[in-house]
Amino acid sequence: MKFSNTLNICLAFSIPTLMCMQAIANDQTDKVWSQQLRAQAITAKDQSYCYTDEQGVAQGSNLDMKIRLASVSKLLTSLWSIDKLGADYKYDTKLFIKGNNLHIQGSYDPYLGDEKMFFLISQLNELGYNKFDTITFDKNVIVYPDVAYETDVYPTINAVTMGRVLKNYFNTSSWSTNSKDEYANFYNMAKTGKFRKDVSFEVESVNMVDSNPFAGDDKVKVLTLSSPGLYKYLKQMNIKSNNYIAETVFRQVGGTSNFSQYISDRFKLTSDQIRFYSGSGLPTIIDGVRKDNYATCGVMLNLISELKKSIEKQGKTIEDVVAVPGSDGGTFRNRVFPSDFKNSFVAKTGTLMHTSTLAGAMNTQNGFSFFGIFNQSTDITGSKVVQNAMVKSIMTEMGGPKVFEYEVEGFHPYDGDSLKNFEDVSDFSSVEENLF
Repeated sequence: MKFSNTLNICLAFSIPTLMCMQAIANDQTDKVWSQQLRAQAITAKDQSYCYTDEQGVAQGSNLDMKIRLASVSKLLTSLWSIDKLGADYKYDTKLFIKGNNLHIQGSYDPYLGDEKMFFLISQLNELGYNKFDTITFDKNVIVYPDVAYETDVYPTINAVTMGRVLKNYFNTSSWSTNSKDEYANFYNMAKTGKFRKDVSFEVESVNMVDSNPFAGDDKVKVLTLSSPGLYKYLKQMNIKSNNYIAETVFRQVGGTSNFSQYISDRFKLTSDQIRFYSGSGLPTIIDGVRKDNYATCGVMLNLISELKKSIEKQGKTIEDVVAVPGSDGGTFRNRVFPSDFKNSFVAKTGTLMHTSTLAGAMNTQNGFSFFGIFNQSTDITGSKVVQNAMVKSIMTEMGGPKVFEYEVEGFHPYDGDSLKNFEDVSDFSSVEENLF
């Protein structure tokens, strides 16, 4: 059973005022909220929590107060990219080969890192290519070797850095020990025949160009390296809270100014209600002043509900995009909720030096509920204690959990048994099909 859609959530985006944000205080959840904040010595006036009850009415405290979102921002990056690109959107990187020359036509693929580049070189070797005189690439080729890992500072991406990175990949004789070990890891993890055990490649010149030098040439060979569907990228982004992926997708679909326009046009929201400076939720420094993404708890209820609606219109469910605590690891690996809550809610965490956030959606006996818990405090550990308690309180108030059918369905093309050598086993892969 998937998440219930029985509640008629009160959404009034056709006018600037969100009509259903007139919250009705709930004595029991408010009591737990106050007790938990006092127990952790967290100042109540800077905190906010909210959820929708069985009538779709918002409940909570400080619903209209501006709160820092941190990585909960990634839920809205997911919403915007799904609306603009589509859940099944694929990044197709094109390779144009003529003689000993290669041109790479990029697609702004946010997962063009070690795994995909190693796979590409292996596939080219398999097709008989092991040397190019020149490689050219366009501005939409963005390669970041450490894409699978956390990064707090967005990397410098320009013609020089991309040329240097590509030249390193395509000159295997100069690979560092780390690169060789990383390739060996992917080979050992892969289904038999997916990666070659040994690869050999060399290139003399690598440069960015403004246009495809082989455009319109009917004698050029064209190959495609396609990605999985966007929703799978977003799912992994949300599970791991990958800042690089979030920021790359956010920039691809338009960046901060276009996000503000999207929020205004589609939802009639103003900058007093929500403002983004990054797609990841990391702060941005503008003219020496730190800027954090912010919204209100009430606005987040509405926008998370819109994420659910948007993904369902495209034949998916919200759990296809957002982490499911108890089944998906990532940022929930060390969060403890009652065992019967497993597979009954989806959520996204957020953490900054002075911010801890949790927001998502619950499937309950009394219907579907959206929720948000936003703690503006340097006590991150205490804030998480409060959040865990509030999840339990809200779920209890809504009649208890209602489990939905969910299994971790990755898209790794490799045999599961071959993953045993890896400490953090994941069935995620940025490669889904061969070079074709």
